[in-house]
Amino acid sequence: MNAMFDLPWKLTFSYGRALQAAALSAWGGKKENVAAGQRAFTHRAKMNGLAATGKWNAQIEQAA
Repeated sequence: MNAMFDLPWKLTFSYGRALQAAALSAWGGKKENVAAGQRAFTHRAKMNGLAATGKWNAQIEQAA
């Protein structure tokens, strides 16, 4: 929405649950999956940051 309109303010959302869900799913409570959980969290944080600035798109999501 930020990319679609020239507003005097930026729209933001609470991405807390979105950040947690992917990381928790990848981790699954197993020690051997810690790195996978960290990668999932980092990916989600990057995508959420892009979305907040209006720069996210499906191609970027798939390429990352």
